[in-house]
Amino acid sequence: MAALSAYLALDDAAFCAALTDASEARLGKALQVGPRTAFPLQRLHANEYVRARFALVGDAAHTVHPLAGQGVNLGFLDAAALAETILDARARGRDIGDYSVLRRFARWRTGDNHAMIIALDGFKRLFSNDSVPLSMMRNAGLSAVDRFTLLKRLFVRRAMGLSGDLPALARAN
Repeated sequence: MAALSAYLALDDAAFCAALTDASEARLGKALQVGPRTAFPLQRLHANEYVRARFALVGDAAHTVHPLAGQGVNLGFLDAAALAETILDARARGRDIGDYSVLRRFARWRTGDNHAMIIALDGFKRLFSNDSVPLSMMRNAGLSAVDRFTLLKRLFVRRAMGLSGDLPALARAN
């Protein structure tokens, strides 16, 4: 059973059984569930992160496919960048809610977030496509990255939020 609507139509007992099966019972058998709903997984990115006295961070500013759990990493980096921006403004005696102060945070995070959103959307499309030629190219690309440790390390560090223009809270000591 693959269609989302089919899962939503199941009675509670059948849904518990399907959930237990899908999770390979890693947390045990699902015994009880509440009301269910569904929403599409889609890439979203706010046109603006800030206004005067207002800032969007994390999933409020951008959503990504849950592939590899990158959404939470982006949110943590947003929060750390906003905190650093506010602390810096406060130390300089500036109004921390001023648009020009918050705009610094937005400029800092928007590009990195957008790049990660596009990359994850590309991976999702790449790995959800059953085309044989595309599958062969995908596998060759993954093998090449795996063999080139420097490139692999670069990708891993970026995915872990350990490289790029990082807030002080996110930098390794």
